[in-house]
Amino acid sequence: MSNVQGLAADIGGTNTRLALVENGQVCEDTIVRFRNADFETPEAAIDTYLTTAGHPVCGSAVIAIAAPIDGTAIRMTNHPWIFNARCIGKVLGGAQVQFLNDFEALAYSLDTIDPSRLKPVLSPERQLRSNATRLVVGAGTGFNAAALFRSSGVDLVGTGECGHSTLPIESEDELRLWTYLARNRARASVERALSGNGLREIYEWQCLDNGEVAKTYSPADIARLANEGTDPICVAAALQWVTFLGRVIGDLALVFLSLGGIVLTGGVTRSLSRFLNEPEFEAAFCAKGRQRDLVSGISVDLLDDDFAALAGCAARM
Repeated sequence: MSNVQGLAADIGGTNTRLALVENGQVCEDTIVRFRNADFETPEAAIDTYLTTAGHPVCGSAVIAIAAPIDGTAIRMTNHPWIFNARCIGKVLGGAQVQFLNDFEALAYSLDTIDPSRLKPVLSPERQLRSNATRLVVGAGTGFNAAALFRSSGVDLVGTGECGHSTLPIESEDELRLWTYLARNRARASVERALSGNGLREIYEWQCLDNGEVAKTYSPADIARLANEGTDPICVAAALQWVTFLGRVIGDLALVFLSLGGIVLTGGVTRSLSRFLNEPEFEAAFCAKGRQRDLVSGISVDLLDDDFAALAGCAARM
């Protein structure tokens, strides 16, 4: 691999994905996924990867992190790792290190995605404008979004910390659920619902509300039982989860005016993909009062690719 340009890394709250970049492209046969819990530091994970890959010489590294990016030392939101550009550069033999937000990397990957990896969720008849703003939104260990703006042929990405905005509710039942999610926290953020832990807590509340004792299900268990349709409480939790998702991404569509379409990603989103076809999701997405027609004309697709952010990292190298 004499033409190795550098290292691309996408580091979420649970998993780390790494790959080598050659001539501006991710080398797909070098992609690996590690569990963060198996390493004490990000440097240890990267060093293990480089050792396994035969110690390639990397001139640069672009690392996407599930955290606000501010400076050269980054603390993750949903994991205890701290990233220091100098320390990671030393592991890489003096490489230049650049940090991105993980959703910033996903947004930069949108133009490189194989169309076959996009599964239609909502497909309005209105023709989308090719130069319009696009939005990528995901729920996994946490929740966030990023917008890809196109102006005069130049791509710019806007990121935020959308998961830490306040969770919107629209009924008395949801108010009681919001109160449950807010216990000992002062308020309920979007991420308190739209995440793996959020799905678990919505399930717990559904059990409490129905006078049942919650079982020790993991988020994956709840999603599986909901998809199988064998546990009505899990089904109710899944339907409430996608209702919140539809409402929140509808709000984000208005904030960013994402007339170029919305791409959904994230492990929890994919695990509940069947429920995106239920009427609760579309109804919540489109329920935007006088702007209902505007939002109803925006397409929504589900990205079936867990490594797309690596291409976004390569694009910024």
